[in-house]
Amino acid sequence: MAKERQDAFEVIQSTADLSSMIEKKGDEIHLLPGDRRSLPPQFSTERRLGFVTLAKHKEIIEYSRSDQVISLSLGITVGEVMEITGQKSDSKQFLPLSAPAQCTLFDVLNSADGGLWEHSFGGPRDLVLGTQTVLADGRTIKTGGKVVKNVTGYDTTKLFVGGRMHFGVPVSAHFRLYARPEWTHALSISAGSVFDLLDLAGIYMQSDIPITSLAIAGSQNNGAKMLVELSGHRVVVDELVKPLKEITPSAFAMEESACEFQAHSENQLQYCRLAEEAIEISASVSQMRLLLDILNDVLSSCTELKLRPGTGRFAISSSTEEEKNALLDHLRLGLESQGLSLVAAYRDGMFERRIEHLGVTTEGSSNGAIIRSLKVQFDKNRILNPLVRW
Repeated sequence: MAKERQDAFEVIQSTADLSSMIEKKGDEIHLLPGDRRSLPPQFSTERRLGFVTLAKHKEIIEYSRSDQVISLSLGITVGEVMEITGQKSDSKQFLPLSAPAQCTLFDVLNSADGGLWEHSFGGPRDLVLGTQTVLADGRTIKTGGKVVKNVTGYDTTKLFVGGRMHFGVPVSAHFRLYARPEWTHALSISAGSVFDLLDLAGIYMQSDIPITSLAIAGSQNNGAKMLVELSGHRVVVDELVKPLKEITPSAFAMEESACEFQAHSENQLQYCRLAEEAIEISASVSQMRLLLDILNDVLSSCTELKLRPGTGRFAISSSTEEEKNALLDHLRLGLESQGLSLVAAYRDGMFERRIEHLGVTTEGSSNGAIIRSLKVQFDKNRILNPLVRW
């Protein structure tokens, strides 16, 4: 049965294919974001599976250099956007999305993770001014606008940016651009534990130094590294690095490099790339310290932690589903004992992406009811991404 279900699939690569699929199949199909992939036997459905990639949807709709706004179809890759707005353009603008060059804008909008540059430029929810989105009934709606001052009413754009195709399928978007920095100075700082680097990150964030990227990766007690970047005019950046190094205690090992501004390398992207079994938690710096205390007794030496303190992203990797469930149980008990609640996202055994309030569950419980009512309103036949659940 499982094999038959995997064979009954279709890859949707363009908006025309998407509209045709919804019109012809209706509620006979489940639409999932991304490329074709295997689903576990437990995920039982009599419906066909459609995988939405929009790989053929690569139109540059409009590029207003004076307004610093570009409108693009979401099949365009991050690397292609860098070429369009960067070296081949006299304006030297760029879209600050730090992701693999082959990653499409469709994938970035679904996850709402802008990578390392989120620290200074904000994530996709800040960069996307408006979208064109296909709903589960085949209708196409427009949200937001090309410039902020022209946007009125409810900010429905944020429903679809980071919604993982749960309410609608974004097919194009208006993006805010920034002036492309000239120079980058990077520091790689090593320490014995993530906790030590988190304290140092707090010191950096309390200073007036405009840091471009700040990310930590490593383990609780078996070594960790922090990437710190400053970007801008070369003279200014080289001067700003000096006070940053001065406030760094000598106990930390530090390596530094400087070069012309460019996209992040694969090595740098590892600071925010997550394993499939990772638990993602939204937390402040003080809450991150608390989480490290709660988890101290259960984290193994090989459990990898990835933190972006400036954007509230805290991720715990796990090698098995059993380890992930044990970590979640420990977090629930620890947060309940502290009378706290934090939002976590993870993939469960059914491949569903669960969004859960860990700890005191009465906090924010009304959000679930709102989201469920929106799901009914936008997708009453549950055509769109069944692998997301609040």
